[in-house]
Formats: sequence, C-alpha cells, structure tokens
Amino acid sequence: MNGIRLRHLAFTGPNIEPAKLKFVDGLNIVYGASNTGKSLASEALLFVLGAVSKLPKTDEIKLYDAVWLGLTLGDQGAFTLYRPAKGGNLKLFPGLISSHPTGKGEVLSGKHSAKATNSVSYRILETLGLQDRWIVRNASGEKEQLAFRVLAKFAVVGEEDIMSKRSPIYVSNSYTERTLDQNLFKLLLTGQDDATAVTVPTEPARMAAKAAKLELVDELLAQLDRELGDFPADRTKVDGQLAELEANGAMSTAELQAVQAKLDDNAAERRAAVDRRHELIARAAELDITLERFAKLQAVYSSDFDRLHSIEEGGSLLAAMAGRDCPVCGAPPGAHKHQHAAEEISIAHTAAAAEARKIEREQRELANVVGSLHAEALELANSIASLKGQIEEFDQHALGLRPTEASLRSSFENFNEQRAELGKQIDLHLRREKLASRRAEIDVASTKSDRTPLPVGPESTVLFEFGETVKAVLTEWGFPDADKVQFDAKANDIAVAGKVRDANGKGVRAVLHAAFNVAVAVHCIEKGLPHPGFLLLDTPLLTYREPLKSKHGDLSDDEKALKATSLAEKFYKHLASLEKKLQVIVIENSDPPAAIQELAYIEVFTGVVGDGRYGLLARHTG
Repeated sequence: MNGIRLRHLAFTGPNIEPAKLKFVDGLNIVYGASNTGKSLASEALLFVLGAVSKLPKTDEIKLYDAVWLGLTLGDQGAFTLYRPAKGGNLKLFPGLISSHPTGKGEVLSGKHSAKATNSVSYRILETLGLQDRWIVRNASGEKEQLAFRVLAKFAVVGEEDIMSKRSPIYVSNSYTERTLDQNLFKLLLTGQDDATAVTVPTEPARMAAKAAKLELVDELLAQLDRELGDFPADRTKVDGQLAELEANGAMSTAELQAVQAKLDDNAAERRAAVDRRHELIARAAELDITLERFAKLQAVYSSDFDRLHSIEEGGSLLAAMAGRDCPVCGAPPGAHKHQHAAEEISIAHTAAAAEARKIEREQRELANVVGSLHAEALELANSIASLKGQIEEFDQHALGLRPTEASLRSSFENFNEQRAELGKQIDLHLRREKLASRRAEIDVASTKSDRTPLPVGPESTVLFEFGETVKAVLTEWGFPDADKVQFDAKANDIAVAGKVRDANGKGVRAVLHAAFNVAVAVHCIEKGLPHPGFLLLDTPLLTYREPLKSKHGDLSDDEKALKATSLAEKFYKHLASLEKKLQVIVIENSDPPAAIQELAYIEVFTGVVGDGRYGLLARHTG
C-alpha cells in the first residue's frame, strides 16, 4: 500500500462520551452546518501527526483530555497515535484503539529532530521512505532535514489555505521560506533531495563575516599594543640589543660551562675516592674480625700443646718407674691390682709427642698468616688515611670553585631574563606585523559570491509535465477551459487561459488549489514516488456556497459561472475513482450531489440537537 491511511479520529475525556470520526479507504465526505467542528477535524489531525503543537482553544475541546488517531502505516499494519489535548509527547500503540490500553505504548516526541529517530515526524517519514532527506532552505545552500510539519501542506489543506491567493507550494507568506517550499515541491515531483548541495555563504553573510573578522583582528591588535606599552622600542633596535646580548651571553655561558665541567670532574673524582675509601674500610673491618678469630685459635693451640706436653712428661715418668715398688705405698709390682705394660706407656708417650709437634707446626703457620694480615691491615690504614686526605683536597677545590660558579650562574640567569624579555618584545612585534598583514588581506577581500546560484524548485520540463497532470485532473472535473490549463513557473501556480489562480474569486481559487494537491498525489502515485497517501481538503467547493448562509459572502462572476457547471459531481466521482491509490477526505458545508451517495463514506453534522449527529464534538452547554 502506498503511504498512510487514516482509520479514525477520536476525542476522549472524563465524564463525557468519546467523540469519534471514522474514515475508510477511498472517498470520505464530512459536511454540514457551520460551527460544528468540521475544520477542527483537520486541525486535530495535524496536532496528532506532530505538524502543530497545540489544538485550537474552543469551549467544546475543554471537555476532552486526549486525542486518538487510528491509522495504517504502509505495510507495517494498524497503529494508534495518542496525544494529550494539552500537547507534549505522543504514544504509539499497536492496533486500532480509542481508549487507554493495558500495554505500554512507544513514546514519541512531538518535535522533529535531525539527531533523533524517536519522533512521530520521523516515524511517519520513515513509513513514506522520506526519512533523512535534506532540503536547501536559502540561497546560500543551507539545508534542513525534512520534517512532517513541512510536508503536511500536501496532505492536509485547511479552509484558509485552500482559498488563499498564496501559491499552493508556499506554506506561508514569508519570503524567507520560499526556497525551502520550492525545493520540497521538487522533492515530491522528482524524488531528489538536496543532501549533496554545498553550502556557500551569501553576500550579506560574507559581509557580516568579514566585519566580524576585522573586529576580532582589531581587538587582537589593541591587545598587542597594550602589551607593547605606551612607548614601545623600535623592532630594529630590539633586534640589535638581542644580538649584542647573545654575543656577550655566549662568552659567559662558555665560562660557566668550563667551571661547571671542573666541578663535575672534581665531584666525580671525589665520589670515586669516597667509594674506594669505603671499600678499604670494609676490608679492614673484615681483617679485624679474622685476626680476632685467629687469636682465639692460637689460644686453643696453646692449651692443647700444654695438655700434650703434660701427657708426654707423665709418660716418661711412668716408663722410668716400671717394675719398681709403688712410690706412694711401697707395694711391690705384683701387689698392684692393674698392671700396665711398659710398652703401652711408651706408645702413649710417643703419640702425645707427635701430636705436640704437629700443633707446633700449625702454630708457626698461623703466626705467619697473622703476620701477613697485620701487615695488610697496616697498609689499609695508611691507604684509608691517604684517601681521607684526598677527599678533603677535593672538598677544598670545590669550595674554591663555588663562588666563581655562583657568580657566573647569576650572570647567566640575568642574561636569560634579558633575552626572554627582548624575545617577548620581538614576538609581540612579529605577531602584530602578521595581524596587520592579515587585516589588510581581510579588508581587501571581496565579499561577492563567485558561485553559480543554486537552482531552486523543479526544472521546467518537470513543471510542464506536472502542469499536464493538473490539466488532466481539471478535465476530469469538467472545469471550464481545462484544455488551457498550465502550471505557471514564474507564479508557481496554476493558470487557466493565461489567468493565474490568485486573480480569481475565492471559490475558483479553492477548486484550483484542490486540483493542485490532487495532481501532486496523482503524479507521485504514477511515478512511484513517496506521498503521504491521504489528502484532506477543507471546503474545496466553496463556490457552491449559499451566500446568505456563508461567512464568505456573495459569489463573484467567475464563481457563479463555475457553480452553474456540473463540476461538483465530477469532482467527487474523480476522487472516488482514486480509491485504490489515494484516501481523500473532503470537508464541506454544502450537500454532496445525490449521485455520490453510493461512492463515498459520508458523515453529516446537522448542527441541530436531537437531529442526527450535532457535530464533531458534544455540544457545549456549560
């Protein structure tokens, strides 16, 4: 199915019966007395579709708090849009409903945003295949994303618009919107948007940008002048001062570097001496511990030697007394309980003597080692003392270089400060020279656009083809001189026999406006191009009004001539023939011809309480 089909428009509120208006595929006619809410239907339709943000304020509408629009979104199926009567966000529910459902609907914003897809506008345009389309809105090529509120004039044509002298292409009398309106018309007739158009500023925009740039540069120049001071030094003089300072500073820098190198070398040698002294002190400490241990070992050797020496002397005595009476008690050898052979005593004596000789050798070796260690300890002590003296010499040398280094460093810092100050002045001069040069470039730059003006609206061949479609529609309607119909590219409107639409009476303007909108729908359908899929026309047959009962007054001569034709019947029959292609809703004051009764779904608002349906909403009695 092409586009959208409307199914019902309903109003609900507390303590009041819902008011519901049904729609069918094909032709729908709502007619009846004035002031019964017929035009409110078109305004409410735009409100629920997000094309307008507010409902008109009437006594009747105050009784209702919500509006429901049942519709079929292309091949997606049936849905219902809900919006509070006070405005704000909407909800989209699956299925056709006219009261609060139990499930949660999809929340949609009432405002279109190019950065969001959660708006009712985007959802509708997505159904039509027109989402993410861009339209050039002015001569500079600025673009805006298509929103349904802009497209709505091709789906819902209000009573005031249909009889207006303004071209059906234009949504308002504002000339600033004309480019947008014409390019939207091109999009509908060709399917081509302006997404690839390049934005180029107009001459007024370029002039404004140039003035803004000059103002900014002048502000920057004033800031630089304040930083340079009231009596700034000449740039050449500052350059000379900097060159002289650099020459003197190079010599001072070399001297400072030389002194610093001496200090660095002295510090490195001192560090090496300190490290070597620490190594020697550590070695000396190790020697002290070793000597202490060797002293204890010497004591052990001496104790063992004394013991062995005693054993050796005792063994000699025992050997000499073998076989004699006991020197203590005088008992003969045979009276002794234990008998020790002289050989055993001799063996023990010999072993003790041998062990004593071994200990004597080890004592001599230990003495040699201890002597060597004492000699090394003495040498270490001398080296440690020498290194201490060297370290003190390094300290004295550094102490002697420090005043010179401090003086040279102070001079170097002063040199750097002076160089920085002169460099700052030179930088300010350079920046000012560049800004002054840039200002001169901006000042002489042309603000005239060198671009080729962007084409606006459809090409002439497309307009001619569309004019033929308008001619075919008006021919179907039996409009007088339909064979002389064309679409005037200059006026962007329909002309009949050279007479542009706005030169006719209200009723004729309304019929031609209706023909324009029907032709747009037919053109899109035949070309396979996107179209809303429905069309609401509010009072297109104004020329058939009864002057005494109508607020629009007497008929003009051209309206009288048109009223005398059978256009009304042919008008309805042609719209009914589009049933499979386009849903049409006609809102009228006058009764449709009798021959139309079987071709359309008709709703009558009598305006009389107790006689059928009074109007769109319940009659206010408060």
